[in-house]
Amino acid sequence: MSDGPILAEVHQALEGVTARGKRRAELEAGIAALSKVEAHAVERRLALTAAIDDLDDGGIDGAGVTRSRARRSRKAAEKAARTARQLEKMPHARAALAGGEINEEHADALADAAARTSPAEADTALARKAKSLPADMFATQSRKWANAKERDREQTKRYLRQRAAREARIWTDADGMMCLFARFDPATGNSIKKAFQNEVDRLWRADGGRDGTPDEVRSPDQRGSDAVSALLIQPESVGVGENSATRRPHPRFQVHIRLDASRCRAGDPGGTAELIDGTPLPQEVVERIACEAAFVGAVFGADGSVLWQGRSVRTATDAQWSALISRDGGCVICAADPAHCQAHHVNPWSPPGGGPTDIDNMVLVCNSDHHLIHDHGHELAGVGGKWALKPPESHGRRSRPPPQTSAA
Repeated sequence: MSDGPILAEVHQALEGVTARGKRRAELEAGIAALSKVEAHAVERRLALTAAIDDLDDGGIDGAGVTRSRARRSRKAAEKAARTARQLEKMPHARAALAGGEINEEHADALADAAARTSPAEADTALARKAKSLPADMFATQSRKWANAKERDREQTKRYLRQRAAREARIWTDADGMMCLFARFDPATGNSIKKAFQNEVDRLWRADGGRDGTPDEVRSPDQRGSDAVSALLIQPESVGVGENSATRRPHPRFQVHIRLDASRCRAGDPGGTAELIDGTPLPQEVVERIACEAAFVGAVFGADGSVLWQGRSVRTATDAQWSALISRDGGCVICAADPAHCQAHHVNPWSPPGGGPTDIDNMVLVCNSDHHLIHDHGHELAGVGGKWALKPPESHGRRSRPPPQTSAA
């Protein structure tokens, strides 16, 4: 029996969904309901993709059909096919997706973890956790879980594959524009990413920064292009005076790694070695970095830096920023990169809060979430070691509950 009549009914029902005349609560409820419908549709699509790959008829594979029929990019189609193959062996994840408890991004992260370990192991350990976290934060958690399961030997093999796959190309497009494309292994790529972010930030400040209108000078994309050209063409002249390239960049634009002291032990290294986003570093990369990098202890305050400023200063010091990045890894709400974060006082510094500039009264939040907190009345609440934003209607704009702080 064809699925055509059923799908026609679904299309007809969706046509009846309208935003006209609805209040905020109804609009938000509609988005939540449609997200569940969308997730169920994704689960069915992935099941069909896997079924195509199971055919032995010499036809186009699941990725090819997804690309031609769903008109997805080659990269997205191949990713969907990989996820479909893993979900076939992950009943808990498949049921959660069908029920709208997780979305396609969660499914992709689960499939990635399954590919590095086993579908059964990832399904048992991660499917339930996926239901309680936003997709970006879950992706970080699932990577860390897979990292812990993966031996250094497998990490080294994967790193060598990534190194072998590095590439860069430059060409002229039909409009005469020069185009640059490059791919790097995670360790090299993070260093390049931080240098790029640091230069973009310098240009943004030169264009007026927070107190000006930098986007009227040049767009973010134009600043990105100018940052790349400055770093590639004239690296010795990047920055002037206080912002010169010889000055150590702000901790937001430095590469941070979590490294257990035992990884420096000869013969039988152990413990964790990973980038802040959870990407594991095999031992040979750790040893290379140890020869090139300046290490700052992540045992907060062990190097003598003052990490508890009290009320003497309002903004976080560089040492505090390093500690916050090492502890939080990024935005505590959405896991955004530290380069896009602010050091937020949980108990506000300004009266009547009177909170101190101490790392146990600060967390990293991205610019968007910081805007929601300070300009739209959202409340940052910590429960069980996790953080969440509560909208104003859930706590009242004038009645703010006592803040909860995270241990440093």
